[in-house]
Amino acid sequence: MNKITKYTALTGLLTMSTLANAGGTLTLSNQTGTIVIDDNNDYDEIVIPENKTIQANIHILKGRTNDVVIRGNNRSTSILAPNGLWGESQEDAKGTAGKKLSTIYADCNCTVSISNLTSRNPEKFHILGDTDNTLMLVDNVNLYTRIAANSDVHHHHTTDGFGGGVGSSIRYSNIDTFDDSIKVYRTEMTVENVHITHNEFGAPYQFGWGGFDYAKLILKGSNTVKDNHSSYRHGVFAWVSTNQTGYVRKVDYRGAFNHTVAAGKSRSKLYTFGHLSNTNLTVSGATLNLFGGQCKASTNSNTEFRLTSNANITNGTYCN
Repeated sequence: MNKITKYTALTGLLTMSTLANAGGTLTLSNQTGTIVIDDNNDYDEIVIPENKTIQANIHILKGRTNDVVIRGNNRSTSILAPNGLWGESQEDAKGTAGKKLSTIYADCNCTVSISNLTSRNPEKFHILGDTDNTLMLVDNVNLYTRIAANSDVHHHHTTDGFGGGVGSSIRYSNIDTFDDSIKVYRTEMTVENVHITHNEFGAPYQFGWGGFDYAKLILKGSNTVKDNHSSYRHGVFAWVSTNQTGYVRKVDYRGAFNHTVAAGKSRSKLYTFGHLSNTNLTVSGATLNLFGGQCKASTNSNTEFRLTSNANITNGTYCN
């Protein structure tokens, strides 16, 4: 059964309408609310026409095991903006309820392919695959959390860019948001030809807000991080918190990227540990183990420890 379900920000169900035609393709027109795909009889493909802004988000939920395609007909004008083009994020939205405010959220055991569209100003994340088995394949998209090129009006630091299950990838895309751009939490994440604008909040590559044992980051092609502020809550790579003494976070980091600075802006640190002001968010007594071909070595000059953070760092043979 195909459903469009309207939720409030955090309080639950408001209305439900059932669409005709099981399976097949749903071409969006004026739908609002939440489009839910939660079994294998639901739509296989969702299409956003060109020159359309759809004020809806999409959930691919646990009951789905078949693959799902979400695609636009024009990368710039096929727009998903669940909170409206000028909406603000939910700063205090936490847990699964908060994650489900994302433009596209999935916790299925399936592959979700997303291409040729723009996500604008979500209430939470832009695109999130929330389990190891939720494979998110993203190609040729814009993830934008701003109204215009030089307008930073959405200052809530909860609008993360992209995260997915094991083997997920993002390719030929732009990320310009106010929180972490790419979540490097799983045992394999591929980033290819992606341009990240590094704003005040968030890390372009986030290694964790807690304990994740092992991650593999594969950088292919020409990837760029462009610093775009005068100060930064996090560096290019960040590890925010763990209180497990002796804990080792292994990051197999392969490939090169360009680190540039916008005109009139400041350069961020490459690695940061902990938080600038929250004493509960530190990395204490743990080790970050960096290895893999072409990985960037941590040095005294490019690494910053915040507050009481005291992590150890080991650089592999091929880190430079």
